[in-house]
Amino acid sequence: MFEFLKKNYLAFSPTKKNAKGVKEGLKEGLKDDFKKTFLRNANHQWILEDRVTKRSIETLLDSLSSKHIQFFTKHPTFMIPCQAHLSCAIGRTQNHHLILVFPELIQLLKSASAFHAIAILAHELGHIYHQHTEQKIDTLTAQIEADQFAFDLGFGEELQEVLLDHVNSVDCRVRISRLTTLLITQKK
Repeated sequence: MFEFLKKNYLAFSPTKKNAKGVKEGLKEGLKDDFKKTFLRNANHQWILEDRVTKRSIETLLDSLSSKHIQFFTKHPTFMIPCQAHLSCAIGRTQNHHLILVFPELIQLLKSASAFHAIAILAHELGHIYHQHTEQKIDTLTAQIEADQFAFDLGFGEELQEVLLDHVNSVDCRVRISRLTTLLITQKK
C-alpha cells in the first residue's frame, strides 16, 4: 500500500497550488486499486463473466467514498452467487464478510433494471458497513440504516422502487416512507 501511495504521490508535483489535485489523485488511485483488487478476487470471477454485470458492480464500487473503501479494505467483503431470493449479507466469518447474490439478482444486474440490483447490493453493503450482525439492533432499525447507506451512495430512488414491490410488509412501508422523506428533502 505504501508503494502505491508513494507512486501516485510522485506523479504530482506537490505545491500549494495543486495540493487539492494531489489529494484527489490519491483518492482516485485508491478507488481504482480497491476496485481492481475486488474484481480480481477469485470469489468474484462470476462478475467478470458478463460485461453488463461487471459494469453494474463497477458502478456500485465507484459510488463508495474513501471512508467506505478504507472500511471495506479492513473488512474484506465477497459477493458469492448462490440459490435463493435477491441477496443477503452475512456478518463476519473469520476475517471477511459475505454477500450472497442469488440468481434473480444476477439477472437483474444484467437487465435494463441494473440500478435496482445495484441499490440492493448497496443496501447489503450498508449492513456490513454498520456491522449489524455484531450489534444488538432491531431488524427494522438495521434495515433503515442499510437503506440510508444505499441512499447516501446515490441509489435511494432505485431502492425505493424495489421496496414498492413489497408493500404488503409493514416494515417495507415504513422503509418506503423513510426513503420518500429523504428523497423529498434531497430535492429541496
